[in-house]
Amino acid sequence: KKISLYNDQMNKIIKILLLFFTLNVYSQDSLKWNFKFSGFMNSKTINLPSGGKVNNFSQKGTWEDSLGNYGKGFCYGIIESRENKDSFFQYYCELSDQDSDKVFTKGSRKSEDTQTGVGKQKIIDGTGKWKKLIGAICIYGVNYVDDVLFTSQKCKFPGE
Repeated sequence: KKISLYNDQMNKIIKILLLFFTLNVYSQDSLKWNFKFSGFMNSKTINLPSGGKVNNFSQKGTWEDSLGNYGKGFCYGIIESRENKDSFFQYYCELSDQDSDKVFTKGSRKSEDTQTGVGKQKIIDGTGKWKKLIGAICIYGVNYVDDVLFTSQKCKFPGE
């Protein structure tokens, strides 16, 4: 009977330790969310007589994140530029994951950030698991090879 009681107590201790470890790992991972999007970009440009440009673009591609989610998505946006500097850059994206849940984002770049390819993106809406991330702010970097784009993001959650 002593051995059985000892085994029961050890079982409980192990379960508590595993639960604590699992919750601790999950909470640490949930504070950090990295996201990568790759795809193709199409654009149409209007050249203004004064030298400015208006570029309307669309992007379509695939994505994955640090929590094991993956899916496809598309974005639409506009870039206004004057004197070879972007004065306005804004876009909206719709991303669908493997469970058909969707996340909607709005991104922008300031004119001083256009040469570095760095900007901000905010989660503005979502369905399913993405609802809890509404309001998260992400900093992204983007690189291009011709009409192919590669982005990487790190996000900060509301309340952090």
